[in-house]
Amino acid sequence: MTQTNYATRRVDLHTHSTASDGEHAPRELVRLALERDLDVIALTDHDSIAGIAAAQDAARGTRLQVIPGVELSADVESAEVHVLGYFVDWHDAHFLAMLEKFRDGRVGRAEKMVEKLTQLGAPISFARVQEIAGDGSIGRPHVAQALLEAGHIANLNEAFEKFLGRNAPAYVERFKITPEDAVTLILKAGGVPVLAHPREVTNWVSPLTQAGMLGLEVYYGMYAEELRNKHLQLAKQHGLIATGGSDFHGLNKMGHMGGLGQVFVPPEVVEQLREKAASVKS
Repeated sequence: MTQTNYATRRVDLHTHSTASDGEHAPRELVRLALERDLDVIALTDHDSIAGIAAAQDAARGTRLQVIPGVELSADVESAEVHVLGYFVDWHDAHFLAMLEKFRDGRVGRAEKMVEKLTQLGAPISFARVQEIAGDGSIGRPHVAQALLEAGHIANLNEAFEKFLGRNAPAYVERFKITPEDAVTLILKAGGVPVLAHPREVTNWVSPLTQAGMLGLEVYYGMYAEELRNKHLQLAKQHGLIATGGSDFHGLNKMGHMGGLGQVFVPPEVVEQLREKAASVKS
């Protein structure tokens, strides 16, 4: 493909569906992407690849390419580090087994949060939390929605401020892997590991690059130009692919206001990721 064609492509490399905590089913996400004239999206659900088959099936025969991806979560002291994986082999047995561990850990974590909320005088039904999550990877946003429905909070922001935030009384630690382990897992699945929304965790860029990380999310959400430029220089310094995306969770999702396709991502990044993934797999 020529550089001229690259320049006409619209790309969003960070999206979520109901396979984790997104608002839209994978097929609906594809429909929205086509409505917004996107050419490439990456489906990067949290600790889940369950939506990839449906998204790729929905995009078949259209101009839209759906890159198989994932977003793995790692806890470190006082922060969370998220690592995106692009062009992962989502049929890899070891990769699937690890994601199943993450999924089981999320269920147990949510159960403990519900128990804590009951002790705090804000009881909700775990069955309702499961219903809200559906087939998706269960997480705090689903617990927050149950709290809202039960009338314990006025809005979803309050759920995290009052109960579910990292230092709040109903917070429960997740099944833990280190950021380095997340990078290694993605590499073993033939994918390209990229540090997601690095604003608060730039100190992890150097050690993760040493662990094999290959990209940095530079063009993200509502990042101001100054911050984007800072991250772009950081990517160049470490020889990393500068990726990006909206982190789209839906039209009504709390804390995720980036509109699908509204963040400019240099379209040539797609081929850079594809070539790097081919190198990882070889």
